[in-house]
Amino acid sequence: MRTRTFILCLLALCLSTIRGYASGLGDFRVNARFLTDRMAFELHLNSNQYNDLYEINYDFLCNIGPYVSGIAVADTRAMDAYYRYLDERNDDLRWVLSQAEYVRFIDIEYFFRPIYAINNVCYLRVYKIYPNRTHFYFGPPRHYLTYRGGHCRAHFGGVSYYRRNYPARYHHPVYSRPCRVSPQMRPHDFAGPRPGNRPPQKPNWKPAPRPDRKPVSVDRPNYRPPQHSEHKPQARPPHNPHKNPGFKPQERPTRRPEVSPDKMRPKQIREKSNIKEKERKSLSKRL
Repeated sequence: MRTRTFILCLLALCLSTIRGYASGLGDFRVNARFLTDRMAFELHLNSNQYNDLYEINYDFLCNIGPYVSGIAVADTRAMDAYYRYLDERNDDLRWVLSQAEYVRFIDIEYFFRPIYAINNVCYLRVYKIYPNRTHFYFGPPRHYLTYRGGHCRAHFGGVSYYRRNYPARYHHPVYSRPCRVSPQMRPHDFAGPRPGNRPPQKPNWKPAPRPDRKPVSVDRPNYRPPQHSEHKPQARPPHNPHKNPGFKPQERPTRRPEVSPDKMRPKQIREKSNIKEKERKSLSKRL
């Protein structure tokens, strides 16, 4: 009897917590707490906002759980469901956050659009900014283990629970502008494969034939057509004046040119003066 009771209790516990797990993103409860913890830290929220924000994030992650595999491969129906639940979640936050807090929330991408996919895998953007998943700034929410999605819109006919209870819980101004995610954000959130992966080719696909020669450019000035190998000019022979048939070497003079006295050496000057002296004596004897 005790064994049967234990098994039934264990089965009931598994069924109660099975909604908190997803095949693509991991534990919904842990992800919702981590996302809520960082939002409360950066937006400076109080305890009531912290608890309500956890419910909203938990409901959002549970609603998109069945579509995670389709979101990862960019399935159209899955992405439409994702953005519908994302708009509902952002609309619920308008009644929990003040106008100034909501404006800051829109400017933070990893809060306003928390999920992205790359290479057919979904991730939470907040983990890129805060990689330490075991650190929390605040303790767990008041109903961290007991909340099962009782404030989800599905239980209130599609109407926001936080909008109905806003006058009794909050008194801050509400952000009144449209808060839907633009369709242009889809390529940024769910991109295709990385550039390294080439798309598969069609079975009958053939590359276009290459042209035989380069087309002539009309607008290009001083264009020269390509020259073929048989029309190349012959190499110019090197210039060698000695092998030229009409070349005549210059004749050397028989008599060396006289050197000016300024450039003579002292010995040459003396020898020249002696020669002049002998010529003068021989001339005087003749006379």
